[in-house]
Amino acid sequence: MTVTYRRIVHVAGLALLWLLPAFAGSIPVVTLSLSADIPSAGVQEIAITNDTGSTNGCNSTYVVCDALSITNWRLEVSYTSTYYNVGGGPSLATPYVALWASSADDILPTAAKTLDFDLCGVSDVSSCSGATTMITGVIFTGTLGQSSFAIYDPTANGGSGGAGPTFFADPSISFSVTPTGSFPSDYYESQDGSVSDQSNSVPEPGSLLLALGGLAAGFRRRDRR
Repeated sequence: MTVTYRRIVHVAGLALLWLLPAFAGSIPVVTLSLSADIPSAGVQEIAITNDTGSTNGCNSTYVVCDALSITNWRLEVSYTSTYYNVGGGPSLATPYVALWASSADDILPTAAKTLDFDLCGVSDVSSCSGATTMITGVIFTGTLGQSSFAIYDPTANGGSGGAGPTFFADPSISFSVTPTGSFPSDYYESQDGSVSDQSNSVPEPGSLLLALGGLAAGFRRRDRR
């Protein structure tokens, strides 16, 4: 019996279905949160938390098991204010930009990067009749310190979970946060930033053809037997 064209096409279809899941997807590696009245009344804190490693990650939500750094980051905060840059009030660049300058500025899994903004003077946020400062948008970009790392496998360690397969990532991180219309009366909101796999697409034609060739050869040997 010979391998027919129809069977080869069938093999190709099966191979595509098998290969696609391994070459597409993204995983969260950082959380940017906005908290009112933290660290003190009337203050807004922006925190960037690194969700890799066993401190915050290596679980079913934040799956990176290796403890990685976030480098080359840039944080841009847009805001409106009747407190900053008005009359005799303090000055603050608008938009406000914080930049990574050296490895000393790396965001590590053990300590979040935080910035504090005065929203409504000495009053707590919930009782402010009108906030003196309103954050209207936050943009974060950065680079994950490593492009390949172990990700969580719930079946590892006898089913208790742990480090499993290797994920090959595009290490670039880029996302934005727009606070809700009621903010800052809300006390907390957050958003995750992710990295995608290196291709985030169907495998390169050469790799796919090589895999198909191997499968077709296997069918051919089986049919000859």
